[in-house]
Amino acid sequence: MGDRAPPTLQQLAIEGLLREEALAISALEVMPWMLLLAMFEVASKKRQTNVLRAMVPIWPFPHLPVGALTKSSHLGTLKALSDGLDACITPMTCPRKGKVRVLDLTTTDTHFWSTWAGTYEGDCSQQVVRHEQPKETCHDSGMKNSLKVVTDLQLMDNDTKEYATHLVQWAQQRKGSIHLCCLKPQIWESCVSNVIEILKSVDLQCIQELHLRDLWMDDMAAFGPYLGQMRNLHTLVLEGITNTFRMDESQGLEEEWISTLLSQFPKFHGLQHLYINYIYLLVGCMREWLRSLKKPLETLSITYCHLSQADLDYLPQCLNLSELQHLHLSSVLLVEWLGPLGLLLERVKATLQSLELEKCWLEDSGFRVLLPALSQCSQLTKVNFIDNNLSLPLLMQLLHNTAKLSKLTQELYPAPLECYDHRGLVLVDQFDQLCPELLGIIRTKRKPHKVTFATRKCYKCFNYSIYELESRHCLCQQ
Repeated sequence: MGDRAPPTLQQLAIEGLLREEALAISALEVMPWMLLLAMFEVASKKRQTNVLRAMVPIWPFPHLPVGALTKSSHLGTLKALSDGLDACITPMTCPRKGKVRVLDLTTTDTHFWSTWAGTYEGDCSQQVVRHEQPKETCHDSGMKNSLKVVTDLQLMDNDTKEYATHLVQWAQQRKGSIHLCCLKPQIWESCVSNVIEILKSVDLQCIQELHLRDLWMDDMAAFGPYLGQMRNLHTLVLEGITNTFRMDESQGLEEEWISTLLSQFPKFHGLQHLYINYIYLLVGCMREWLRSLKKPLETLSITYCHLSQADLDYLPQCLNLSELQHLHLSSVLLVEWLGPLGLLLERVKATLQSLELEKCWLEDSGFRVLLPALSQCSQLTKVNFIDNNLSLPLLMQLLHNTAKLSKLTQELYPAPLECYDHRGLVLVDQFDQLCPELLGIIRTKRKPHKVTFATRKCYKCFNYSIYELESRHCLCQQ
């Protein structure tokens, strides 16, 4: 068994009882609540659906965070839980009626299980009960006596599509008794055919985060009316929206899609985090995307996109970026156009907490423009500048600036150009010598937490050479 602790008598008793499902189910009515919790945890992990079905109606707390135990969408488990809830909403005579009001299928709430499991040998009843009050996870639906089912509703493949379809149909058949609260739906290309029908069936005002990935442009137009109803949306992720039409058709469709999407932005009253990845349609549209928002963004992340000079010029002028906390422009061709970005950093120097400019093809002349503003960003906790083309003198100048930023806990810097030969291969001895010297610049001002120096990706083995107190070379150099 090694260092693993031997099972407790309680664990052995539960394992033995669950091997006899009929006996376990018959004992539920008289079982102490702490033993009931332990049995539910084991039955969930083992997917013993008959036991789970019987346990839901007698659950002793208002909140049942089962998603934190299963960690994945399992249709059999969902059917067992929904059958158990049916018993809760059907008039029945039960010597020990359960209290469940919220069935949480999300995977985020692990606090309850760790709290009770870590303290069950003592008196933790009050602590667990306090935690188990139903959470306000969505707006007031007007269904005061309904049971709430909270889900993230992932629509990514056939398994998750079947899971979501069953859940939505089950809730629809019990309208008035079940409020389906969908918090963070993830919608991918493989399940577009059923997405609209599912969106018609959920309360769109519950949605807080929406992730749309790998969709075709002609599919996106259909989302417009539903996006506008997501009034409580605070995070929007758009990734890989591509065109499927002939070139002579594409321009009109692009304009139609952009117009449809932008017409919904003013309805996002609480949008605070915007992530845009691999969408070529972004070029020249930053003004329209950002100025229509109702409140300032906290996060703006643009990756694998192309920005025009007009886009960059608008950033420091945008009122909705005045309180920015996280700015990520990775794999975005910036080159020399960093004057506007420097002005933006000056504007948000009191709020900016993370700045990522990874793989932006930056060189000394452009990056030097950022240094005065960067040194004033006193709230920064993370910077990432790897995969840019900076010389040793410029990198030393950069480190003298960031060494003054006392709140930094994570720093990623590119290896200087002096670490490569004329073919772009890493000079190992030079890399091993320069990185400790560069780290020493930071150490003269403060004690660093986590500092990484990384080379560009090796074109032979596709790995990086990394220095974090000691060097780790790419496979070619080992």
